[in-house]
Amino acid sequence: MGSFGSLFLCNFFLRLRAYCKECYSSDVSHRMVSRYKKHSPFSDMLISEASPLTEVKRPKDQLKAHIRAQNQTLILETSERVFARQGLAKTTTQMIADEAGLPKANVHYYYRSKKDLLEAVLERILRLWLDSVSEFNVEEGPKQNLTRYISEKIDQSRTNKNASKIFAMALIGEETFVLDYLRNLFVTELSREKATIQVWVDKGLMNPVSTEHLFISIWAMTQTYADFDAQVKILLQKNELEKSDYEEARQFITRMVLAGCGVAEH
Repeated sequence: MGSFGSLFLCNFFLRLRAYCKECYSSDVSHRMVSRYKKHSPFSDMLISEASPLTEVKRPKDQLKAHIRAQNQTLILETSERVFARQGLAKTTTQMIADEAGLPKANVHYYYRSKKDLLEAVLERILRLWLDSVSEFNVEEGPKQNLTRYISEKIDQSRTNKNASKIFAMALIGEETFVLDYLRNLFVTELSREKATIQVWVDKGLMNPVSTEHLFISIWAMTQTYADFDAQVKILLQKNELEKSDYEEARQFITRMVLAGCGVAEH
């Protein structure tokens, strides 16, 4: 037999040996697990089936998705800070990349342009706001609902100042994305709350009010503590606003709104 034939047989037997070893290991693992499950009272808590080693490892596509999600979160959070600090017009993707510690090419890999990036930031902000504000519950009445809504809006201004500032800038600049969002979603949301308020008015739980102006007033009073926090700090003669300042604002705005709507505080 020539050298080629010898090499072929050697390779064949090596592969066969590896295959048999794998089968044996798999069979032994299965028998060991079965025995453990049979005799251990804690087996159901610890292990249920013998799993191939490859199932424990994270698949390559799952790893890529994890990295992608991490990078996008980093880019969006950094963008929010830079947009709020520099303004929408002055911000560049290079500024965002530098602050995020990423090459500019990485930013453009996920977002082709500054416009795409801004829209992603705004979408993230709007989703955050929707998730953190409760819908009105008609059964709870106007006092509890309005008090909770004002509290949630004040909390947003305290914990997400940058988000509020960017949204205000986008509105002032009449960004199409934000305007379309307001037309398509906020109008629908407002219509639902308007119907709830009308039920309370019909029951004599509050005075007839313009729902549109009620919400505009609440937004203005609560969001000013984020959008114009510099002005608030000057008037309160403070370097930074404290939690107690937001609490005082919450109580004051709540009293004003409830009184204006003819809702008894007690």
